[in-house]
Amino acid sequence: MDALIEFARGPLFRFAVAVALLGLSRTALLTVWELRRALRRAGDQRFSLLPVIGRSLASLSPLRFLAGNRAFYTAASVVFHAGVILVPVFFSGHVRLWRRGLGVGWLTIPDVAADGLAIVTVLAAAFLLGGRARHPAARAVSTWQDWLLPPAIALAFITGFLVAHPAQNPLDVRLVTLVHVAIADALLLLTPFTKLAHCALMPLSRVVNELAWRFVPGAGHEVTKTLGKEGQPI
Repeated sequence: MDALIEFARGPLFRFAVAVALLGLSRTALLTVWELRRALRRAGDQRFSLLPVIGRSLASLSPLRFLAGNRAFYTAASVVFHAGVILVPVFFSGHVRLWRRGLGVGWLTIPDVAADGLAIVTVLAAAFLLGGRARHPAARAVSTWQDWLLPPAIALAFITGFLVAHPAQNPLDVRLVTLVHVAIADALLLLTPFTKLAHCALMPLSRVVNELAWRFVPGAGHEVTKTLGKEGQPI
């Protein structure tokens, strides 16, 4: 089992990181290329990046929790996404693994903050999954990713918490470590090909939204004409 753990922490981890980075880079480059084409062909070519950045930051603001009739769902979603990004990248134990596997490291968040964020991320995953299961409209548009990714991420966080706190771990520490590292590697491999990618590519998605609603000159009149609403506000 020790050999499997070392393989998962070493060669498999480096391969998974390479796949994730190359896949995300490819998606980002293709998106930028298509955005460039869309802007070049748009009737209105005025574009400012600052409003896009502002809307991206606003989407992460805790003040969003106070608005709308889905405040708890919004809060759980933001917490879940924050945990998925912050704990794997900035937890001190993970940074040591990044440094060991890739030769680079960076600042870390306090271990107590990582512990708390791991716990609330697991709770948020359960809340989001339960909400999806309760609402028929959400179930109707759900794919396998919506059902399998949150539990897989939650399992990675639970096993990671147990590895970091062996005194509270009732299971064999080597088995839990192997499960944790294997799931983490699998999630890295899946990142470019699943909805996990949007966590890293969210700013680009905001740019897509900014450009998607730019109509050619005169399109607004044609829309009102088609709807039979000429001369009326719509």
